[in-house]
Amino acid sequence: MRYIGGKTLLLDNIKEVIDRHAVGSTSFCDIFSGTSVVARYFKKWYETYSNDVLYFSYCLQRATIECPSKPKFLKLKEIEGIENPIIYFNNMNTEDMEILPKESRFFQNNYSPNGGRMYVNDDNALRIDYARNVVEEWKNRGYLSDDEYFYLVASIVEGIPFISNISGTYGAFHKEWDTRTFKKYEIIELDVTENGKNNKCYQQDGVKLLEEISGDILYIDPPYNERQYLPNYHLLETAAKYDNPVLKGVTGQREYGEDQKSEFCSQKTALGAFEELIKNAKFKHIILSYNTDGIMLISEIEKIMKKYGKPDTFEINYINYRRYKSKKTVVNNNDLKEMLIYIEKEVL
Repeated sequence: MRYIGGKTLLLDNIKEVIDRHAVGSTSFCDIFSGTSVVARYFKKWYETYSNDVLYFSYCLQRATIECPSKPKFLKLKEIEGIENPIIYFNNMNTEDMEILPKESRFFQNNYSPNGGRMYVNDDNALRIDYARNVVEEWKNRGYLSDDEYFYLVASIVEGIPFISNISGTYGAFHKEWDTRTFKKYEIIELDVTENGKNNKCYQQDGVKLLEEISGDILYIDPPYNERQYLPNYHLLETAAKYDNPVLKGVTGQREYGEDQKSEFCSQKTALGAFEELIKNAKFKHIILSYNTDGIMLISEIEKIMKKYGKPDTFEINYINYRRYKSKKTVVNNNDLKEMLIYIEKEVL
């Protein structure tokens, strides 16, 4: 999934830092999980905790972190004869989905040309609407367990960016159709690592959550700049909640409250929130992903981490900024670097 600040390219770097400093650790926490790519990766080795304030992120985590294994949908198979609902949805013809009432087509009525916007084409919007309506119906009839429900919702969300008419976020849509939008929308069958451990995911303010949980390794990947995540991913949030929100403006943004805004996206509040987070953390090994162009200065980060951790263990690993490079575009970004900042903390 395309996502602001996604860490797929840094997974090996994060593991290298952990392998050097956190030998013998058994638990890993991804406190700002986003697409959950980091938590999914480290679930292979650790009891894993993940968290994010956004609901669509929680669904992705719930499906891949807290779910102990890929769902089998036994009751759905018994009652409806559907062995694999993802294959069932992906193989449906458009004509068969036209039975869905017009008033039940939120995506088609709001995010496609039929609704005056160009996030997805009409046919793909109908496919999303049909799947979300049917999954909700199956849930209400008791055909799905909680694990199965979240797995299907997450799988629906996961497939949307691959056919979306956007540059990278949902802050706006293109006025002309991108080539990816002509592909047929398909639900993504997510992999689930089975580690036999008591993995747990949350949808809370990360700073406050750290007052309640503890463990060995804490991975922190806060926002770097002033772009709030919900406005940029409002369409995925709506796909997950499917709550028929009132939309506003040309871009069809959904309303969101103060509790869904990150303090890390403001120069006025970021440093205070970071200090509170480090102070609350009851984890021995702390790893922070950050950017040399971020809101918080490196000197400020170092001061806070050394205040609550062991100063002689503080370490900054600089990684050349590789994201967004392409063969078509040459960008001079030698001064812009990702950082993995480590410190050990005394945990009572």
